[in-house]
Amino acid sequence: MAVLMECIDAKKERKHPKNSTSEFVESLLDNYDKLDPPRKDASTRVELGIYINSFYSISEQTMDYSVNIYLRQNWTDPRLQFTPANGTPSMIKLEDGFWDKIWVPDVFFRNEKKASFHHVTIPNRLMRLYSTGNVWYASKISATLSCPMQLHKYPMDTQICPMMLESFGYTTDVITFSWLKKAVAMEENMTLPQFRLVDTQLEDCSQNYSTGSYPCLRVDFTLTRDIGFYMIQVYVPTILLVILSWVAFWISIDATPARVSVGLLTVLSVTTRSTSSLASVPRVSYIKAIDIWMAACLLFVFASLLEFAVVNVYSRREIPKKITEEPLLQQGTDVCINMDEKWEENGNTNKLKKKKKKKTEYVRDPLGREKAQYVDKISRTLFPASFLLFGTVYFVVYVYCLSCFD
Repeated sequence: MAVLMECIDAKKERKHPKNSTSEFVESLLDNYDKLDPPRKDASTRVELGIYINSFYSISEQTMDYSVNIYLRQNWTDPRLQFTPANGTPSMIKLEDGFWDKIWVPDVFFRNEKKASFHHVTIPNRLMRLYSTGNVWYASKISATLSCPMQLHKYPMDTQICPMMLESFGYTTDVITFSWLKKAVAMEENMTLPQFRLVDTQLEDCSQNYSTGSYPCLRVDFTLTRDIGFYMIQVYVPTILLVILSWVAFWISIDATPARVSVGLLTVLSVTTRSTSSLASVPRVSYIKAIDIWMAACLLFVFASLLEFAVVNVYSRREIPKKITEEPLLQQGTDVCINMDEKWEENGNTNKLKKKKKKKTEYVRDPLGREKAQYVDKISRTLFPASFLLFGTVYFVVYVYCLSCFD
């Protein structure tokens, strides 16, 4: 009879009511104070890690970036240790809101502009408790973080955007931070707008303030900008406009309206393109790579317009007409004089006086047209060669010279 009763009791123990786990977890909180850290005699080690769902909205105008991540935290709280018994699992998934009942690290983003948790369709947080007292806490966060950018090489630049995780109120005497074994993970097919994530670096950014030393971990994302968009929208159109300005060198010197129209059209087009391409870039105090490119293109098309002014001056140049000198008339001689001159008598002396001077005549320079054509001929080679040299030096410096602007 006693053996039968023991079997019945064991069967009842294996068959828990619905709220047995909740009651068991609640029993762990007896005499638990969530304001006290897990250890009073030593600092609590908190392991951090992030899983990146997506990067988006990387903005040069506001110098920030937005990211969607899972923030992972792991620490051990000896007060929550338990011995699995009576069917209790060694790992318990804690209910929503349990993070408000126990001590959790006060981690915040030091370089945050704004951030939020996700609550659709349920709070996107997960907390697990292991029998060893180990607590695993993960939460889904969307955050906009500041990213100081150096735009000297824009749009062929590489930016390093940090994410800094720091304790808001606990000093290093209370908690310390360390990275999980796999500190940074991300989606395999994750894509970024205009950028490529080429590297991540882990650093310690612990900071000393007036109230003490606070633990901090930092991950630096190395982002390289894809130049494809700017090649299509900026570089190729401006190159074509510069080449269009060279068409005037093959147009006849006498076709003044055509050459002036081509010159003005290219100057105005490059100016408009420069204004539109720089509208989304912050007004920094230093010169960017795109500024040099647009200024050089404007200089080349303006020089093409000035070249026609030089050609036009040469083709219309006039020189004084050559006049044959007449023999000098001497006083007191019987020499035949021109009809413009007359005798004037004053006493006993005869003097010869000119009635009026001849007006200087100008004629078109016979060599002017040849000079104008020679200037056009030289420009057909000089302008393309100069632009090709500039473009080669420009892209070599800004693409391959990695240390030129450090």
